[in-house]
Amino acid sequence: MALLSCIVFGLVACASGEHGSQQPSKAAKNSSAATSEASKKSAPQEQGGENTQTPTTTAQPSANTGTITGRVTDKDTGEPISDTYITVGWENSQLATITDADGRYTVSNVPAGEPAPVLGFHPNGYRYHNSSFDDHLKIMLKPGETYTYNFSLFMLEPEGQPEVSDPSVSSESVAPGETVTFGLNAGGGEGGLSREVFAASPKLGRLVLLKPADGENAYSAKFTIPADTPPGEYPFAFFTASNECYVNGTFPMRTLRVT
Repeated sequence: MALLSCIVFGLVACASGEHGSQQPSKAAKNSSAATSEASKKSAPQEQGGENTQTPTTTAQPSANTGTITGRVTDKDTGEPISDTYITVGWENSQLATITDADGRYTVSNVPAGEPAPVLGFHPNGYRYHNSSFDDHLKIMLKPGETYTYNFSLFMLEPEGQPEVSDPSVSSESVAPGETVTFGLNAGGGEGGLSREVFAASPKLGRLVLLKPADGENAYSAKFTIPADTPPGEYPFAFFTASNECYVNGTFPMRTLRVT
C-alpha cells in the first residue's frame, strides 16, 4: 500500500487537509471520535452548467440505516459550494448525492454499523476532501441516527489535475436487475492517480468504483441496477483524484436509461 500518501479502506490520504466539522444528532450520539467544532449550517448542484443531478427522493429509511447530512463551503469566502459530488462508503455501501444551491446535502439509507467515510469532489479546481484523513473521523452510524458533517474546500492549481477520457456505459438502456459495465481511461495527476476512480449518479443515489482493467490507463466496473429503480434517465459523472488530492477539471457525463 505504498502510494505517495497513506491509504486506509483504499482511500487516499491527501496532503495539507482542511478540517470540517461534525455533529451527532441528539437522538443518537455517533460512535466515531469527534474533535472538530460544531459548524454553521449550509449546501449542492452539478458540473458543466445547470444541475440535472437532483437526488431522487428515497422511500422510508430502513430501521438498520441512518442519515448523513451537511454543508459544503468555500474555505476562503465562506460561501456555499453547489454541485459538489458527495460519496459515502467504499467497499460495502456505495452511495452518492450532490450539493444544492446552498451547498447542502443529505444521504439517506446509510447502513448502520459500517464505516461510512464522506468524500467530496468538485470539477472547478477544488481540492478533494476526505472525512477519514482530513478530519480523522471514523464515521459509523447507529440505527436511526442523523449525523451532520460540514466541511470546506479550497482551490488548487490546475497543473496537478489528473486526466480522464473515453467514459462509457455498455448499454444505454437497461431494466432493473440488469448489469452494465462502466469504463474510463484515467491517469496522471500530482503524486500519481489514487484508487478513487468513480462514476456517480446523485439522481440514482449510487456510486460505482472503477478498478484497473486491460489496457493502458483503463478502468472498468460492473454495476447491477437496483431492483426498485423507477423508470427514468440517470446521468452519471466520471471523476477521480490524484494522490495529492487534485481532481480532474471536467466531469464527463453519460446517461443511463432505466426502462
